[in-house]
Amino acid sequence: MKAITTAVLLFVSSLVVSLSAAAQVLEVNIWKPMVGKGPQTYQYAMEAKAIQEKLGATVSVASALDGRMHFALSFEDWSSWAAFGSKMDASKDWAAFLNKINTDPSAELESNYLLNVASPGGDGPVYQVFVWEANPGRVSELIENTLEAKVIHEKGGASVGVYVDQLNHVHYGMSFPSWEAWAKFQDTPNPEFQNWMSEQNQNPIAQLIKVYTASERLSLTC
Repeated sequence: MKAITTAVLLFVSSLVVSLSAAAQVLEVNIWKPMVGKGPQTYQYAMEAKAIQEKLGATVSVASALDGRMHFALSFEDWSSWAAFGSKMDASKDWAAFLNKINTDPSAELESNYLLNVASPGGDGPVYQVFVWEANPGRVSELIENTLEAKVIHEKGGASVGVYVDQLNHVHYGMSFPSWEAWAKFQDTPNPEFQNWMSEQNQNPIAQLIKVYTASERLSLTC
């Protein structure tokens, strides 16, 4: 059994931006594909997404740079989350799907847990995520540039993760141990980053499409 790591939680906060802005509850499953079965794992994820969205969940599927599959379900509140569980138990389509993947598995489940999207004042780590859409043909450049920004921001005290979702949007997630640490980071001047941004703005390679801030309220380990 593993405890959830900061890097994993960073990825979850990046998934928040792929889901409904009104969502309050996230259920996340992180899968490690077996050797050579990455494409099959993705296909299974798409099949599961189709079934679960019919039952009322909002679903996001994304692959981290290390190859792990992150499957997140979003709900408006805890009542919706609980009602969805009952629907899943009664679904013949879901039962058939489980039988299919158990017969021919493609990945191992590493983590399963819940997060509540929170507002300032909550306890636990804070995550701020910026979602970028690359200009045509410039996704690779965008990833390279965000990795440069990662180095700068980590000097300033943030923990940073960079991920790409199924729409080729690049999610740049910063993690802080508390709201106080987040506020200090925001208030501290960062001339190195400002100079870097000035250079990027001379030849923009992407558009910032969303920004989200969340706080971990509940986590489970497996």
